[in-house]
Amino acid sequence: MSKLINTSLKTGSLFLLIAVLFATGCQQPKPDPSVEMKPIVDKLENAWNGRNIDALDAIFAPDFVRIVNNQPEANGVEGYKKAIADFRTAYPDLKLTLDNTLYAENGGVTRWVLTGTNTGPGQMPPTGKSVNIWGLSIVHIANGKVTKEIVAFDNQDLMEQLGFTMVPPAAGKK
Repeated sequence: MSKLINTSLKTGSLFLLIAVLFATGCQQPKPDPSVEMKPIVDKLENAWNGRNIDALDAIFAPDFVRIVNNQPEANGVEGYKKAIADFRTAYPDLKLTLDNTLYAENGGVTRWVLTGTNTGPGQMPPTGKSVNIWGLSIVHIANGKVTKEIVAFDNQDLMEQLGFTMVPPAAGKK
């Protein structure tokens, strides 16, 4: 009797193993999202580095939105191009380097480093100081077009590198 049970268990286990292998082996491998996403991210990097900004026209959705440190900054491809142009005016030697990018089906996340010298006009007079900041960008993509970019970086670090200091508030009055 125990021989019959052992044989049944072995046969059942073998059948279960074959069924699992068959079920998982028949699934199509998921496509590598970097195949579609990397060329888009490369165009973004090239635009920030002053190369072929007009290539952005082909990769942006009409309703594109850019949010920087939780504040809306740019709408549409023209708004994005203006943000790049304004930053490149303030930092003519700007260099953006992508350190690490993770791709998903609908976008990617990248850690970037931006370096440059503040010698041009911008939101404030030029300081002549060099900066080296890092941040994160989350890029959302739908139907092969960039629909949203969410950017986060330490703005206080940037301001301190430009020579600005924090002034504590005056003692409050009751």
